[in-house]
Amino acid sequence: MYLFDVFKLIDSVSSPIVVLTGTHHEDSTVRLFSSHFSNLNVFSTKGSNAFGGVLVAVHKSIPVKRVSRFSNIVNLIVLEIGVTDEAFQLVACYSPPCEPLPLLIFDEVFQCNSNTFIMGDLNAKHASWSKSVENRKGRSLYSWLYSSSCNFPLEIVNKFISTSTRSNATIDLILVPSHMLSTSFAVLPSIGSDHYPVVWYPSFKMSSSHVRHPVKRTYWSLLKRFLTFTTSYWITLGTSMTNSIEFFCLYERFLSLIAARLTFVSFLKSYKPSLPSYLIELIERKRYCLKLFRKFCHPYFAIVLRTLGNTIRKELFLYKRQSWQNYCQSLNELDTRSF
Repeated sequence: MYLFDVFKLIDSVSSPIVVLTGTHHEDSTVRLFSSHFSNLNVFSTKGSNAFGGVLVAVHKSIPVKRVSRFSNIVNLIVLEIGVTDEAFQLVACYSPPCEPLPLLIFDEVFQCNSNTFIMGDLNAKHASWSKSVENRKGRSLYSWLYSSSCNFPLEIVNKFISTSTRSNATIDLILVPSHMLSTSFAVLPSIGSDHYPVVWYPSFKMSSSHVRHPVKRTYWSLLKRFLTFTTSYWITLGTSMTNSIEFFCLYERFLSLIAARLTFVSFLKSYKPSLPSYLIELIERKRYCLKLFRKFCHPYFAIVLRTLGNTIRKELFLYKRQSWQNYCQSLNELDTRSF
């Protein structure tokens, strides 16, 4: 698996929190990851074998700090995410097949905060969450989940969905407290690793500005000037070229390239969508009528202003209602800031 495939996957998913386990922990790779995702706070730790290592990246808009008490443990990262009442702990863990699960450490973590998630490649197989043959680590984890030492009931989110490309085992697990359980998750196609990527959508919301709305802007006045200055060149070229199809293809490519060169995309936290052209025309007519009324104070313009105002309010209501109905029929996430 290449690192740039990981970059492409994370960019496409746009997740505010990323957990990678079994990273081999190469310092140069961690530096490259951090430089590529400059909007993420990156935490990493080494592993106990050649396949170990854990990396967690959290968007910089989310308050996060590493729990120093567990900072020197291999294959394990403990983060405190959020502030005050909404704060929770995230445990990212890689447990090699031949090593026992760090259950005693998990107990210590839960003593700090009962709102704790455990994620990672635990290599634990059990009939309660995996279709594969059970192993010792799976039985150990099952006993811990339902023992008296685990004072806070935990649930496994991604049950019976294979996360290994080499078998039908579910070994990449997401453990969450019962009161914060959300079974909304997706297992994505493999990008070259022997594990499938897993995306989890929690039920709670956190304040984060990682979602940006792309707004495209083209400098049309500059584009118009550039076309004006180059018109004579294209007229001369069109006259001299014998193949008209070749000329139009060349000119079409020129227009496309110059439009792309003068178009910029900015990303905003929220935006108000543009109004349709007929509404903009009505608003412009109302503004023009308001100028005439202020200049002449004629009752006719007052009547027209009142009529246009009522029409605009009615059309705005119909437009917003139609936009909302279209939104409800789509499969987009419940983000209504664009309204």
